[in-house]
Amino acid sequence: MTSALFSACQFREQCHSWQEAVTLACQPLEELGAITSAYAQAIIRETEQLGPWYILSPEFALPHARPEEGVISSETHLSLLCLKEAVPFPGHPDVRLIIVLAAASSTRHIEMIQKLVCWLDEGEHLQQLTSMTSQAQLHCTLKACEYLATSGIPAMGK
Repeated sequence: MTSALFSACQFREQCHSWQEAVTLACQPLEELGAITSAYAQAIIRETEQLGPWYILSPEFALPHARPEEGVISSETHLSLLCLKEAVPFPGHPDVRLIIVLAAASSTRHIEMIQKLVCWLDEGEHLQQLTSMTSQAQLHCTLKACEYLATSGIPAMGK
C-alpha cells in the first residue's frame, strides 16, 4: 500500500536484528527502482561505524544514507516498516517504527526530513504510527489526516 506520504508500507510481527529491519524496510524501494541494494548496505555500514544516529525518539528511526550511495530515482521516497515487537539497536532504545528515507538529492533530503518531522509532530501521528498493526489502520489514519487538511478542521490533538 502506498500513500501521498509513503511510497511503501509494511507491517510485520518482528525482525531478528536491526540489520534485518533496515534491509526489509529498504526492500520495497529497491523493488520500485528507487534505490539499489547498495543503499541498505550503506545504512548498515554507517550504523556499524557511527551507531544508529538516526533514532529520533524512542521507538522511531529514520535511517538513510547519502543519495550517491544507491538512490537511483529522481524523486524522494519514504518506506514505512511497522513492527509489532520492537527491534533492539545497540546502545539505543528499541525501535518499532522505521521509515527509510531515499532522497534524490541532499536538498530534497533536508526538505523531506523537515516535512516528515513536522507531520509526525502534529497531533499524535507518531504515537498512532508506532501502535499500528495493519494497512487498514494506516489507510484510515492517512485518510483522516487528508480530510482534516483539506477541510480546514484542526488535526487531532491541536
